[in-house]
Formats: sequence, C-alpha cells, structure tokens
Amino acid sequence: MGGQIVLRFLKRFPGFEVRAEFEFGRGFNVILGPSGCGKTTTLRVMCGLERADEGYMRCCEEVFFDTEEGIFLPPQRRRLGIVFQEDNLLPHLNVRENVEFATRKARNGKRSAEELMERFGLKGMEDKKPHELSGGQRQRVAIVRAIAYNPRALLMDEPFSSLDFKRKIDIIAFLKELDLNIPVVFVTHDPFDAYLLAGRVFVMEEGRKVAEGGRELVEEYFSEVLSLSHIQSLL
Repeated sequence: MGGQIVLRFLKRFPGFEVRAEFEFGRGFNVILGPSGCGKTTTLRVMCGLERADEGYMRCCEEVFFDTEEGIFLPPQRRRLGIVFQEDNLLPHLNVRENVEFATRKARNGKRSAEELMERFGLKGMEDKKPHELSGGQRQRVAIVRAIAYNPRALLMDEPFSSLDFKRKIDIIAFLKELDLNIPVVFVTHDPFDAYLLAGRVFVMEEGRKVAEGGRELVEEYFSEVLSLSHIQSLL
C-alpha cells in the first residue's frame, strides 16, 4: 500500500536483542520508550545504518531489505529524510545553501529552496550560518532540509532533546502545521512529545513493542507524569 511502511526485524547485540514489528502509515507515528529499549536501533535499521540479522522492510511498495531474499538497499537509495538529536547542518553553508544542498539531491523535487523557506517560515534567515541561529531555528532548518529532499518518509530521532520546553512546543506546532502526507516516524523517550504529536503511538520496552494505539495510550502508560490539563491548553 502506498505511503505505508511495514517493518519486521531481529537485531542481536551481546546480551540484548531488538525484535520489532511495526506498520507505519501517513502522518505521525511515535515510538515511545526509555533509553536503551531499541528505539534508535529501529530507526538505524530503517535507514540502513544497521543491518538486521533477520527480517524485512517495505516502504511505499519497495523492499528496502529482506534477509531471506538477500536484498539490502543501501542508505542513499532509500530516499528517507532523517533528523537527528543534533541538527547536523553543514556549518560552512548558510540556511539557503543548506536547503539547496537537499533540493539538488531530491528525486522529482518540485519545490525550490526559496519556496520551501517561504512556506516553512525561514524568511529572513536565508543568509545566516548555523552558528548564528538558536537551537530551535537550527532544528527547524534541519527539518526543512529533510523535507526538501522529497523523502518517501521522515525519520526523527529525539530531535527535541537539546531544546527548552518553549522551543520544543514551537517546533511541535511547526511540525503539525506542515501537513506532511508521508509517514513520519518519531522516536522519543518523552511522553509529552508523544501526547502532543501522535496520531499513532508504539510503546517499546526492552527491545520489544509492548503496546500500540492512539493518544489515549500515552495517558494509560504515563498518566502519573502528564499534567493533561496543562498539555491540552497547548493544543
């Protein structure tokens, strides 16, 4: 089915293994769990930075890997947008040049860097270098650069970890306004992030998916740490 990711894999480490089964649709898919539970490994397997010991992945009707069939599509051919904890912008390039770097690599990209910066609120920042931007602004540029690549899906690994609460809320609002019509897989240990973003939530513990559902799942698992009346006022 177009716009869907089907992922089944086993990845072994000394004394630990990640055994995951996911189906991600269009919109926000949040993998929620504590550090060390296998969230980042899942993302690394998806983008090809880790090889699964067993399993397969299909994205938008193309097989990315299948261990039984000996198929492994290299990372550069998967056409996935990736946003890490650190923004990973090219420090010697300004904002415009960072976005243009992605548009040049995009397959069937229809938007220019200028159009993307206009649409996603980067006007006035075009000539600034990354060190001249705030943490929230740098992550916004990193997100726009990932979208400029015209990806099949967007993968985000704890992208708010270095931001204060206000900047985090601003970026979450920005993401929700983008109306992305692709699967967005968002990894976090923070139930606030999951509650504010999620269309679909997957809870991981000790290398396994232990629950799957909607926003109500976050309430069920983390009600003792969520101040829902405060969160709801931010929606």
